[in-house]
Amino acid sequence: MNSYVLSFQEIDKTKLSMVGGKGANLGELSRLMGILVPEGFCVTTEAYKKIT
Repeated sequence: MNSYVLSFQEIDKTKLSMVGGKGANLGELSRLMGILVPEGFCVTTEAYKKIT
């Protein structure tokens, strides 16, 4: 089963092809101590492909 929406906490650099560069970087930043990243999510490239 594919997840079409991932929270920043679920994303790391291994998901680059799923969420793109900005999404992967926000996911990585959300894991670093001292870096405040607002809660958020990314819609995956798979979701985009499904609706277009």
